[in-house]
Amino acid sequence: MSGTINPVPLVTVILLLLFFFLLGSSFVTLPGIIVELPKSPFGISVPLSNLIVSVFLEPEKKDTSTGFAAKREVLFYVNDQELNFEELKKMIPEIASQHPNQMVIIKADKEVPQAYIIELTNLFLAQNLSVLLATQPDAEH
Repeated sequence: MSGTINPVPLVTVILLLLFFFLLGSSFVTLPGIIVELPKSPFGISVPLSNLIVSVFLEPEKKDTSTGFAAKREVLFYVNDQELNFEELKKMIPEIASQHPNQMVIIKADKEVPQAYIIELTNLFLAQNLSVLLATQPDAEH
């Protein structure tokens, strides 16, 4: 018996693992609703275990009587659960009591009026929760 090792099974296993990780990583999704984030050359990476609040405007609809675009409502999602603003306001103290050190990431679409984002941020800060505003990397920098 010689000490040679057949490399074919080893290469096969390595290639299977490589394909598994390459294909598996493309199907990992972040919790929350997909929004078009504003761009910023500055940013940090954060763990996915944080509370994610997505804020965006509902799709544009035309008013059938006038033909003009109807007013677009602001929609809120907390980890994929749709809430109106009043429900979200009631939920914030509960979140703060259950997870006092929770970091809140606000993913606000760039078209959402700033007043909504500021009011939402203030509600979380009033409960002593840390707040981060999500952005997407700016390709120019």
